[in-house]
Amino acid sequence: MKLVLPVVLLLAILTQCDSVSSDVTQSDPELITELTSPLNSSVEQSVDTELQWKQIKGAQSYQIVISKSKSFDKAVTDTTVNGTSFTARSLSSNTTYYWKVFPIKNKNSGPWSKVWSFTTGQSESAVTTEMTLLSPKNNADKVSSILKFSWKELQNTSEYVYQLSDNSTFSSVILETEVKGTSYIPDILEYQKKYHWRVKGAGDGNDWSEVWTFTTGTEADDEEIISVVTLLSPVQNADKVSTNLEFTWEALSGVSEYEYQLSDNSSFSSVLQKKTVAGTSYSPDGLVHQKKYHWRVKVAGDGNDWSEVRTFTTGTKSDDETTSVVTLIAPVHNADKVSTNLEFSWKALNGVSEYEYQLSDNSSFSSVLQKKTVAGTKYSPDGLVHQKKYHWRVKAAGDGNDWSEIWTFTTGTEGENGGGDDGDTSTPVSLISPQNNSSDVARDVEFSWNKVSGITQYLFQLSENSSFGSLTDEEIVLGATYKSDALNYDKTYYWRVKADVAGSTWSTVYSFETESEAYTPPPPPPPSSGSFVSTHNANFVLNGEILRFAGTNAYYLPNYEKLNSAVVDRALDLFQDTGITVVRMWGFYDGYDCGYSKNDSSENVIQTSPGVYSESALRDLDNVIAKGKDRGIKFIIPFINFWDELGGVCQYNTWAGASNPSTNMDFFINNSQTQKWFKDYISMLLNRVNTVTGVAYKDEPAIFAWQIMNEARNRGQHQNVLRDWYQDIAQHIKSIDPNHLVSTGEEGFDEGTPSQYSVDQYSNTYALRANEGTSYIANTSIPEIDFGSAHWYPGEFGFGSTVNEDMLKAQRAWLSDHQKIAQNVGKPFYIGEFGLAGWGDARVHEMYDALYKHAEEIKLDGNLLWQLVADGTKCWEFGGNICHPGGRADTDLYNKFKNHVTNMKNLK
Repeated sequence: MKLVLPVVLLLAILTQCDSVSSDVTQSDPELITELTSPLNSSVEQSVDTELQWKQIKGAQSYQIVISKSKSFDKAVTDTTVNGTSFTARSLSSNTTYYWKVFPIKNKNSGPWSKVWSFTTGQSESAVTTEMTLLSPKNNADKVSSILKFSWKELQNTSEYVYQLSDNSTFSSVILETEVKGTSYIPDILEYQKKYHWRVKGAGDGNDWSEVWTFTTGTEADDEEIISVVTLLSPVQNADKVSTNLEFTWEALSGVSEYEYQLSDNSSFSSVLQKKTVAGTSYSPDGLVHQKKYHWRVKVAGDGNDWSEVRTFTTGTKSDDETTSVVTLIAPVHNADKVSTNLEFSWKALNGVSEYEYQLSDNSSFSSVLQKKTVAGTKYSPDGLVHQKKYHWRVKAAGDGNDWSEIWTFTTGTEGENGGGDDGDTSTPVSLISPQNNSSDVARDVEFSWNKVSGITQYLFQLSENSSFGSLTDEEIVLGATYKSDALNYDKTYYWRVKADVAGSTWSTVYSFETESEAYTPPPPPPPSSGSFVSTHNANFVLNGEILRFAGTNAYYLPNYEKLNSAVVDRALDLFQDTGITVVRMWGFYDGYDCGYSKNDSSENVIQTSPGVYSESALRDLDNVIAKGKDRGIKFIIPFINFWDELGGVCQYNTWAGASNPSTNMDFFINNSQTQKWFKDYISMLLNRVNTVTGVAYKDEPAIFAWQIMNEARNRGQHQNVLRDWYQDIAQHIKSIDPNHLVSTGEEGFDEGTPSQYSVDQYSNTYALRANEGTSYIANTSIPEIDFGSAHWYPGEFGFGSTVNEDMLKAQRAWLSDHQKIAQNVGKPFYIGEFGLAGWGDARVHEMYDALYKHAEEIKLDGNLLWQLVADGTKCWEFGGNICHPGGRADTDLYNKFKNHVTNMKNLK
């Protein structure tokens, strides 16, 4: 399953404890939260409305949900707060909202409050129809010579004309420039000088603002240099933004680290994400489709001011898949004194090899100075003139593709940056550290070199061979130092640097060897005990008897063995009490560049960098397997995730330098480095000896089966590409471990609506013709794949969120068809995940009851719920979870599921 976490997941971290409390239950009416303000059905409320409720004794926090729908099928706000009030900001005007609250105490949640409503009045516009200046204030004195001019946004206007003069009549103009946005930072101000400035909307017929005046201070006054960050993208009020976006902002002189924050309200009273970032860009994880977000950035450290707050709204899942807008890289927006020998660069789009570049002397591109179809993501133009303002943009080549944002830069004088030339590009960079032929170099070494006159940006390259035929790391660096996260232990590397401008010369190549990792060999494994699951006549078999099962996913267990082992113990105890003998959990956690660990370094990452494994994290995995084994539980364990959560394909691709690493299966499969690292990880885990049981994983009967990847897709590629890759990896697994079953871990999609499916039973045939580059029929027929695997999420597979006969008919066909296809090649079949996001309501009961009934009727080999949870830690993560005894306390749902577990076990 692809997890997109709501803010409510934070309650697990905020309220961790070691025991389940029953203090907050639905049977205690005194613990129902009483709403107080605004009164129910109030009208003419502000678009920034404070919601209040009464304190519940012992409650540690509260969950508040606000929606435009009384059924709460889509939330405007879903967040956890510590007090008894919450200010909902930037609401729509003349709109009715519904809201409700429940208390959280010791990981349990109380019942929901009554649902109240209020209606907003007319909002005060955030923009103005009259040009209004903001800063520096009129007649300001001792102003820094490096300052930021700002003004209010003018209605229906995104571009402005800024003027600076030394007289109030503007008979002579020192500087005039077009500005995109509502701020501008010039670099020509002199000390102790009086200036006058004004702004107007770009274009004919717009009126100037009033003229404001300020006086700069002395050099001593100028020590407090401006430290407010200017945001670049996404632009203000951007709509249908991809959930895989990248935030970017302008660099500040002398600043290397910034603090980024994301919120679902413009006041940032609740913060969804925060991160200290090295550099001027950040790609977040976990964004939800069709949701409004607010973001801001500041210089890292106390006492620094935040940037303006920008707002954007994400698009649908299909919007993500069709994103084709280029992201520009360099020269940065509003760059000044740029060399005429510059190189334009932009980010690659998935599947795009050619781009169209345009250059203009006006931001409307009514006249185009240059246009060029470019193969690749870089272009060096000819004919640029000194001291001229230019505008540039890029798009994917071909008709119908959207242009990138328009970025602006100004070239420098002929005499700037090195006397008659645009920077000293003829002088090679001189490397400093690590020194040539050095040994025992730390993996976190900082590379450094001497600056070249007039050059601020450099290209750094790292390789394992002196010819640099393949690169371990490549980065454009602002400044003369860089830290790479691509270094492994006990390796020889070569590195070089050059100025990042056309015609520059590489430095001398330096080499070094990294330090060795201390290694303690594992103890010899004792003889294994117990029996392995096998297959015979399209059945699972254990100890000579047919095995049928119902169980659960619990992907999080190894991570929580570190974060809070009591959560693991409670979960495993519940599974045992329920009669569950098969559990599916993740056997991986890769890196810090993708997924949850990108924002939280405390996550229990196993593979910290390619081929480097955390022994403490692996010991936590050992512990979970041992605990499950003591309770009679066998684990189905995937080696990697297709989605970004817990690293997955995104992390391997990032390590290998992919420009678009997230869910890029084509890059992952075809890159020799990613495939080596993945096979190395599999080999390590199979050969690992459990430090608790003393049994090697490949010899451990408590492991039911291995899965190659969770929910692999290869969109746009022929189905045989993924099929052949599955076979290669399965052969690798079985060459080391002949004891265990192997499956794909796929969702069960197919291509072309094959006749083996009961097509007339599906009101929506998306999953049978998904164009995701994967075929269940082809994959299940692979000789090394031992059983069929599919998932069932009707809401995501095109059947909506309403449980009706169309959905239930498709559900029956999905289970029966996949089972028959597997039986036809002599293999069993199981549903590896299923769920419906109904948060325990009647829809969940109806769908799950029907699934249990049909699974028992057709003697399905197995099915695993996503997921049974024992307390509030994971209860609110997905609306299809069954929470018992904590969290929502879904007693009826749980009892039905427990009966199904027993019934499946007794089927023969």
